Amino acid sequence: MNRKSPVRVVIDTNVWLSGLIFGGKPSNIIELFVDETIIVIVCEELLSELRRKIIERFPLYIPSLDLLEASIRKDAEMIKLGSQTINLSRDTDDNKFIETAVIGECQFIISGDKDLLDIVGYKDIKIVTPVAFLNLFLYN
Repeated sequence: MNRKSPVRVVIDTNVWLSGLIFGGKPSNIIELFVDETIIVIVCEELLSELRRKIIERFPLYIPSLDLLEASIRKDAEMIKLGSQTINLSRDTDDNKFIETAVIGECQFIISGDKDLLDIVGYKDIKIVTPVAFLNLFLYN
């Protein structure tokens, strides 16, 4: 991994959720974003999904989500979907992460989603777990 320029990543909503609620390695990924060590690329569709899942499953975390979303909107790079047609994942809803990564010229999609992880990669984009990303990022 070339460390001269910051790594550009898409973080799947399951990683944002896990980091916000449970901590562990997903929270280490969020810390890399907060510390501006990595560049995170997002789209409105990803933020909408994150908000919907928090409201439906973890309503006590809405105040924390508000802070996280404000940070994402301030510090992440926002792209607009629709210029690519990608149909790779068994779960068609996951294609937005791949499209976001392609448009945002990312090196990684960080996910815990088996449908995405089974793809392994697309073009020059690697699809990895938080643990695998941290191992690659910290030791290269």
